[in-house]
Amino acid sequence: MTQAKRTRRPNLIKAEVMLDGESKYPLEALDYDAAVETFLRDCRVKNLSRASITYYSNAMKELVKFLRKVGVERPLDITEDNFKSCILAKQESGVMDSTVNTNLKGWRTFLRHLHEEGYIPHNPAEHVRLLKTERHIIPTFTREQIKLLLSQPDLSTFTGYRDYVFLITLLETGVRISEIEGVKVTDILWKERVIKVMGKGRKERYVPFQSKLEKELKKYIQYRGLLDHDVLFVNIDNSPMKKRTMQQNMQRFGIAANIKGVRVSPHTMRHTFAKLYIMNGGDAFTLQKILGHTTLEMAQTYVSIFSTDIAKQHRKFSPLERLDYED
Repeated sequence: MTQAKRTRRPNLIKAEVMLDGESKYPLEALDYDAAVETFLRDCRVKNLSRASITYYSNAMKELVKFLRKVGVERPLDITEDNFKSCILAKQESGVMDSTVNTNLKGWRTFLRHLHEEGYIPHNPAEHVRLLKTERHIIPTFTREQIKLLLSQPDLSTFTGYRDYVFLITLLETGVRISEIEGVKVTDILWKERVIKVMGKGRKERYVPFQSKLEKELKKYIQYRGLLDHDVLFVNIDNSPMKKRTMQQNMQRFGIAANIKGVRVSPHTMRHTFAKLYIMNGGDAFTLQKILGHTTLEMAQTYVSIFSTDIAKQHRKFSPLERLDYED
């Protein structure tokens, strides 16, 4: 006889079944708004970032919308079957599978929370896995495109020099746009040549840089001068630069440089950093630490794609080109 798989039960008995057959459940089991608010409050207590809380809030709104469309009006009544119907509805909305998975991760966390806290007796998402997704080529800049991009800012102006330093900082460090937005002058440790950044999940890490960036950063900071705040990259009115401005400036430079076939964005520069790091001989473990990934998976993906220059190797070993060679 096959033994049933053991699963951890919620220790708190909040979803109580009375002996006379009547059920008595907490408000979180009966009302979506209460369930979502309790979940988000728990996220805030855990000190999750504002971006994470916004992500969960948006994901929960969409889940509730899909559940009501399939006729489920209470968290208590969610089954694995109608939860899967929500996933199918999201897929049929025309978004990419990776976008479905982004939502699905939040949905599963929410339902697991309700079960572990004892608000619902079963977790309808317990056996639901993420979608299998196609692995696409990671878009990166060529060396020529990088040079074109770096030639666009007007280095005779403060904003132009600032944008140039911003671009080479992305190229040298591979940091996320949300991370570079929050960097302060005091986060740069010159002796160690590292920049302290706040990554995903409020995890701090130190990202190294070398002498070329050190020289340009020091020059930019002199132009920046002393202000009433320490944020590194600032606007012409000395207010801190925001992500949207950084993104728009990059897009503008991409148009001016006539860069085609790749999205001109900070995240593309992050991928480009990873590609060049690996092609220059870097290893996956160190790359993982620099990029702030929690697992080796993404770094290993970079290695598998960029560890050899495929075009160069093909030129060297082309079957057609070498057809007349003797063995």
